[in-house]
Amino acid sequence: MNKIDIGFLGYGTRALEALFQDSRFNVKYFLTPKSRLCDEVWDCEKKYRDKVKMEIISNKAELRDRFAEIKDVKCFLMNACPFILTEEILNSKDVYNIHPGDLHNNRGHHPHLWSVLLGERETEICLHKVTPEIDLGEVIESIKIPLEGTENSLEVLDKAEDEIPRLLDALYEYLTGKRGIKYSFKTGTYRPALKYEDYEINEADTLGDIDRKIRARFMHNGAFFNCGGKRVYVDKIISAEESSDNYFGIKDGRALYAANGFAAVFNIKKITDLKGNKISL
Repeated sequence: MNKIDIGFLGYGTRALEALFQDSRFNVKYFLTPKSRLCDEVWDCEKKYRDKVKMEIISNKAELRDRFAEIKDVKCFLMNACPFILTEEILNSKDVYNIHPGDLHNNRGHHPHLWSVLLGERETEICLHKVTPEIDLGEVIESIKIPLEGTENSLEVLDKAEDEIPRLLDALYEYLTGKRGIKYSFKTGTYRPALKYEDYEINEADTLGDIDRKIRARFMHNGAFFNCGGKRVYVDKIISAEESSDNYFGIKDGRALYAANGFAAVFNIKKITDLKGNKISL
């Protein structure tokens, strides 16, 4: 079996780990975006530094120049990368992206958050060839992921990423000429990065709406109430009951809220001003 020389671009450490564990691939480059350095990335750098040097990339111009210099890999695998790759960048390297969402309805940034917010009962994880158009192009493989409807965004991502080894099977077979593309994708709903209004709790929200907002933002402090110029972030519904009242208050580290036919108690994760500066309870 001939090994394929490959590079990795992104901060999706489960994909990088899977590449290193797959004997069919030889990882020669590890490029990671400066804006997404985190503990998991540094842990991978430490774990694999004897095999490959981690290179920190600040912007697309740096990535373009680095790609132009690299001549000894067949392609790059990308997972969780904030850079939108231009035609100029892609002319020098083939790049294949792992996208943890259904491309028909969930293109774009952080699809696992949108899966929760939209209340999806099924998602996908896809491997596709990158084009200058975001999350469009030739799909090598896509795998359906059933959801219970109660998962938080991290659990949705974990379920999807459990299938990464199967995507690597498809990538290897594709690169060695043993399979073609699964289908070509030219359209689909694009979801932008979540904005504050997407996870702000308001009086029109049902309890189910609030629950989805909290679970969607589980990895980022939950949803929030806008209260007198402060954002009160909550990450758990502790209790709820029917009610005709309307109120909001804070007591003993809990948010007390009633509207739209229910009253509920929430765990407070943190409180910030409108600029994001933390405020004590």
